[in-house]
Amino acid sequence: MRRALVLLLALRVLHPAGAQELVINSASQAAEAAVENSRAWTIRRQRALLGMGTAKLGIQDFLPSLSFSLSESDSTAMLAADSRTRSISFSLSQQIFDGGRKKLAYEAGRLSALYSQQESEAEYRSFLSTVMSLYHQYLLLRETADIRKDLLDQAARQLAILKREMELGLALETDYLEYTASFMEIEQDCDQGLRDLGAMERQFKAALNLNEGVELRINAGLPEESEYLYYEPWLDYLWALLRDASVALRKLRLELEYSRKEHDYARRWYLPSIGAQGSISFSGNSYPLTEPVYALQFTFDFSGLDFLSLNASRGAGFERSRLRQLSGGLQANLRPLPAYPLTRNLAELNLLESALRLPEGERELRESLYELVISHDNKLRAAGNTEKRIDVMEKRLLFSRLQLEKGEMKRIDYLAELSSLAQARISLADYRTQVSALERNLEIQTNFPFGGLADACRNH
Repeated sequence: MRRALVLLLALRVLHPAGAQELVINSASQAAEAAVENSRAWTIRRQRALLGMGTAKLGIQDFLPSLSFSLSESDSTAMLAADSRTRSISFSLSQQIFDGGRKKLAYEAGRLSALYSQQESEAEYRSFLSTVMSLYHQYLLLRETADIRKDLLDQAARQLAILKREMELGLALETDYLEYTASFMEIEQDCDQGLRDLGAMERQFKAALNLNEGVELRINAGLPEESEYLYYEPWLDYLWALLRDASVALRKLRLELEYSRKEHDYARRWYLPSIGAQGSISFSGNSYPLTEPVYALQFTFDFSGLDFLSLNASRGAGFERSRLRQLSGGLQANLRPLPAYPLTRNLAELNLLESALRLPEGERELRESLYELVISHDNKLRAAGNTEKRIDVMEKRLLFSRLQLEKGEMKRIDYLAELSSLAQARISLADYRTQVSALERNLEIQTNFPFGGLADACRNH
């Protein structure tokens, strides 16, 4: 909370009401700025917290319930005196025993709300990742535009030289036309790249909830390869983090535990639900009412008996410390087709199914983690190989430049090498962007702070 407040104050300094520029220095700062400017996410997170609070209020089901009643009755009769009756009663009811069913329902509701809150947190982190992805996509398109602009400048210089050589008769017009066609293609790519960058800037501003007139300035570049880590050697450590953080696995474990208890309750169908009710009442002709009457009653509910539902009660009333009344009742409902065997079989099947789903869910989750780690490391290796290839291409370009100056190479061939080098640099930036996105996915799945997973693995 303190960090978010500092960020909000910084944004207000950098972007007051009349400001025309917003400076962002990192992906995490961009993500936090998007959250601060998003009312929708503020409401969604508050809703998740309220849902958790509502689930905790289920503890009220275990507390006694207090009721109050007040009645007044006036009646008239022919050839007799009128009668008046006033009564006030208070009663307190408490369930004593139900075989643990209510406790199970409370725990299930509370954990369900907790997992809903964690799912909301996962969606929140996914939103942060989306903003950070837009941030890196913006950096990628900006770097791509710079690479293409540099290629266009070098190609333009060579085109001017070739045109002068053609005018002096030192080069063929066909060579000039061939080079011009390639140059126009590079020029078109450069123009398209600038348009793509402009569209991405609009999309990024929309994610940050900024006005179109605000100038966006990002003082950062794509991370270097040395800042990344190959995660395959730490696969077991990542799996331990994921297994503890996965909301899906927690739900499967809860489902298995719930199925076990349901199975136990299906076998203990004969247990009743026992409740107690105590009351005190006052009656008389006028206020204040005196002479209280006390009553205590126990109820035994055997509604779990599918073939014969029973409800029994036993109570006693007292007045001036003397026993005034004894009461009792029994209600029975006979069902022609008992469902107990079906209920028991269904509980056994649910338990068996839940026991199978948990290892299947763990296996699928581990495979998805393995695929994500392998994809991350493969992209990182591709980035490293591309960087080495760029070094070789740059060295080769030095010799090609000497050959070009000596007239041993055509300018169109030299342009092809320049284009290949530019494309390799674009591919390197793209690989780094993909690696960054995959690493964020790892951090989201393992519920690890953004940017801290690599250091945690190194220190493990």
